[in-house]
Amino acid sequence: MWVAGVDGCRGGWVAFKIAVPTLSTAVELIDLPSVVRKKPRDLAILAIDIPIGLLDRSRACDKAARTLLGQPRGTSVFAAPCRASLSEKNHAAASAANLRISGRGLSQQAWGIASKIKQVDDTITPGCQMWMFEVHPEVCFWALARGRAMAHGKKTKAGVKERLDLLGPVFPDIEGHLKNRPSNVGKDDLLDAAVAAWTAQRIFKGEAHRVCDPERDANGVEAMIWY
Repeated sequence: MWVAGVDGCRGGWVAFKIAVPTLSTAVELIDLPSVVRKKPRDLAILAIDIPIGLLDRSRACDKAARTLLGQPRGTSVFAAPCRASLSEKNHAAASAANLRISGRGLSQQAWGIASKIKQVDDTITPGCQMWMFEVHPEVCFWALARGRAMAHGKKTKAGVKERLDLLGPVFPDIEGHLKNRPSNVGKDDLLDAAVAAWTAQRIFKGEAHRVCDPERDANGVEAMIWY
């Protein structure tokens, strides 16, 4: 049995896997839509850094996560797009659709991962949420640091060290995984997947928390961020 944290990357989706109960770890690229459609029998929990549960208004969990992190890390929690905007062909059209439906435009950051959001939204069902959970890495690092938001951006040298210092005691092999990661996986992608895996463990043990009360979208999918 295993749990995993998953983050989007240039190569698709990177998974940081933890074997239960040995706690050995592994890193690999996965075909996430296939996993969502047909869960592996030995998969217990998947914690993923992607918006799940898309509303035609602002999501309460995004607002709560930004408030929890404060500035400047709160800006990393972007407003999730509405579902209709994901079918548009370019950022201008998607932003216009989002503005028409939700009353706000769509950030470049959100549009940059729109295809990945759509991959998940096209495949997830309410039943998947028995084992598949949305997380945000900065919220997970906040929890790992016992209520302290990260001082440095995740793409900076200082930010990588700050996050490695937190993950090292939890995952002794983390530096080796970082050094030997696939070529199309960034350092920040790997570290985000690792801290998501830490949260997956917490969910598996019944120790995780939600940033606020859940909402459900038109498909019955819960919109909620866990840590």
